[in-house]
Amino acid sequence: MKITIFQHVPFEGPGLITKWARKNGQMLEIVRIFENQPFPLAEQISFLIILGGPMSAKDQDSWLQEERELIKKVVTQNKPMLGICLGGQQLAYAFGGEIVNTPKEVGWGEIFAEADSRSRFDAESCYRVLHWHGEGFVLPEGAVSLFHSPDWKNQGFRYRKAIGLQFHLETTTATLRELVQKEGHFLSASLFEQSTEQVLTEQISSRNQTLLFTILDELMAESEQK
Repeated sequence: MKITIFQHVPFEGPGLITKWARKNGQMLEIVRIFENQPFPLAEQISFLIILGGPMSAKDQDSWLQEERELIKKVVTQNKPMLGICLGGQQLAYAFGGEIVNTPKEVGWGEIFAEADSRSRFDAESCYRVLHWHGEGFVLPEGAVSLFHSPDWKNQGFRYRKAIGLQFHLETTTATLRELVQKEGHFLSASLFEQSTEQVLTEQISSRNQTLLFTILDELMAESEQK
């Protein structure tokens, strides 16, 4: 299967998603938005992943609207999708969920699994994950909540065969270094009050990879259903 990934900026790459794809013998097609590569047609996509980025889903750039229209087509065609951070916001926005200012969660913090993610993904009750946002989504009508944090209730949701996450499970030591190098200034005024050194030296739990791989396995299985 070919999995299509939209990458918005050079310093927010697929990270552990690449490891999962290799493990499962899946081919990745990366559409580099920052290089103005053209969007594929919805009919050409079997499984869509939208990564994060420093822009706002509410920005007026025409490509953001084009991306949301493509998301809507893919999800309406009952194909699987994973949206991460900006990608999760784009998914929510595409189906009527509002994008709002949130408590600024930047750095490492906890998220808690809702009942649906515990049953569907065998998720543990709590994870320590990378957050990098000052905006968030309100769940679209019909969505099922998956995760929350102590400071923002909407950290993940399921809508049809699509999943939107506000936080980053795909992070590796290398991708974290790239992000902090380019966007370390965003740590200012975060609720977590972490320095760049504290963020970079955080031990990334293997449990995050396990959860990510389980979510991707579930989406891949759904893509193979007739």
